[in-house]
Amino acid sequence: DIEISTPMIALATGGKESSLKGKEAVREYWRKALDKFPDLHFDLIHSTAGVDSVALFYKSIMDKHTVEVMFFNEDGKISRMYAHYD
Repeated sequence: DIEISTPMIALATGGKESSLKGKEAVREYWRKALDKFPDLHFDLIHSTAGVDSVALFYKSIMDKHTVEVMFFNEDGKISRMYAHYD
């Protein structure tokens, strides 16, 4: 299953949580985020790959620079994601 951690969870949901676990929880987070920010988009600046992982550096909402690191499981699916904002 997937687990994500990002300070944007609290912003999108109005709660205090910064981590979510499970596809349904992540799906609901993205639904709320897209409802709150219908023009949500990301401008990729750079990407880099590591062992079973990838890191994306991009410009996000509110002109925030973001580094997002995703880790892949043995099936090649994202199992964890951590986002860091300036």
